[in-house]
Amino acid sequence: MTAAPVEPSAEPVDRRRRRTARTRAGIEEAALRLFTERGFDNTTVEQIAEAADIAPRTFFRHFPSKDAVLFGDSLREQERMHQVLASRPADEHPMRKLAAAMFDTAERVQADRRQHLMRAQLLDSLEAGGDYESHLMHRRWVHEVASSLAEHCGGGEPDPRLYTWSMLMMTCFGSAMRSWLVRTDGATLPDILAELLAETSAGLREVTADPIGGPLP
Repeated sequence: MTAAPVEPSAEPVDRRRRRTARTRAGIEEAALRLFTERGFDNTTVEQIAEAADIAPRTFFRHFPSKDAVLFGDSLREQERMHQVLASRPADEHPMRKLAAAMFDTAERVQADRRQHLMRAQLLDSLEAGGDYESHLMHRRWVHEVASSLAEHCGGGEPDPRLYTWSMLMMTCFGSAMRSWLVRTDGATLPDILAELLAETSAGLREVTADPIGGPLP
């Protein structure tokens, strides 16, 4: 009796994830380099694919457009944020949920400092239109974060507190990112973020203890 042919085992999940991460990082590196050399508007997806030694269809499996490489893939980050918020205890304060999501992002960003530095330099070099687009994306992100937080805190529309906390946390994260990209002392992004949050918390306690506008109700 002839034995049935043995099917090759599927690629292990961890190996597939590493391969996907390497491909994605290669696309980002090639795209950011071309954006720097040729300008964002003068660079095409086909040129990025050629520089990264992939087919254009492979590019679109990782990024919906070249804008997503420059400004970041918001859909991918939103999905990750949903996962982190959903993993937190139901009765946890919303600020702790947000902190968990921010530190999760910081840990992932930490591994790609060179790409993020190139991206920051490119964004700084863009004309006013790029600044405006960044501003719009920040506003959209605040709304998305507040909406996700509301969903994981019982549903409904986000109230002003969730918007305030979301804006505060995202501003702290952005400031930590800017500091991390220019510092040369080896400080990690999570450590810088933790330090900034601690100092912000201390300042808010000072305001609460002795408010300028009189005693708080």
